[in-house]
Amino acid sequence: MRFLDKLRMGYRRWQLGDAFKHQYNCHPDFDLQRGEHSCTVLWKKQPIATIPFAHTLSQQQRGPCWIVASGPSLAEIDLQKIASYPTISLNCAIKKFSAAKLHPTDCVIVDHRVFERQWDCVVESVRSGARCFFNFEGLSIIAERAPELLKQGNLYLIESVSRKYGVARGSAEQYLQAFTQSPEILLAPDLLPFCRSIGFSHNLKQGVFAGKTVATWAVQLAFALGYEAIYILGMDLGGTGKAHFYADQHNPSPDFLRYYEPHIRGCFELARLASEKTGVKLYNLSLQSALPAEIIPKMSFAEALQQITETASVKK
Repeated sequence: MRFLDKLRMGYRRWQLGDAFKHQYNCHPDFDLQRGEHSCTVLWKKQPIATIPFAHTLSQQQRGPCWIVASGPSLAEIDLQKIASYPTISLNCAIKKFSAAKLHPTDCVIVDHRVFERQWDCVVESVRSGARCFFNFEGLSIIAERAPELLKQGNLYLIESVSRKYGVARGSAEQYLQAFTQSPEILLAPDLLPFCRSIGFSHNLKQGVFAGKTVATWAVQLAFALGYEAIYILGMDLGGTGKAHFYADQHNPSPDFLRYYEPHIRGCFELARLASEKTGVKLYNLSLQSALPAEIIPKMSFAEALQQITETASVKK
């Protein structure tokens, strides 16, 4: 970053103050104007694209879907076997799809490190034609580096419940009061001090709980889109080593074990509760995942395929 840009960034952070600290990483020339169903992306105060909110797609899907994370166990999976089903690619799992000459239905990237260090995964996701769910930090980087991608017509803004662009971030107490009044939000009684990041949301308009991993975003997205069975591939969470299914020394794997307590555990315990309450099936297909089967049931890839086939036969 150039010296002048650093000065502008510092001045902008001073202007934003603590209430908008979640916007500190956005480029000073970036801005969003919020509408009811979409937002307008501005660069140097000029509109350059219109991006719909993720909630405009709520409850439009049915049947099973596959969430494809990028843990090392994904290397053993043949994606051709699920080519006929809806799929949600997380971060750089798009590499696996491209290698198989397949296109995911959806892509979710909300980690700024992917936008900054693995730009090719962002470009590949957008150009695959998949619906791409990005957070506002990602949109800022795209506006800076390749604004033409914003006009592809397949990007959607997905938001955290407590980190929305243009909305001041309140205290945990303020969010707790609001969340307890919403029938579409689940909270863990023993983790209420973390209610700004640990929870489960059925309502994309309210936002999702971040939980320190993109997988929690994707699970809440899949529920909200209307899928009735969700199978997660490659979600090892450090259980099979701290590398991705691909080798990349420039993008080391996050330390999932560091964030397991309480964020990852808490969010997935609530995801299991949401599954039990709604009847939506939820399975982790990484048998060596650090997330125990007591939280999210595990099954093999072959067992999942068989379950889907049997369920389809019964429905016929």
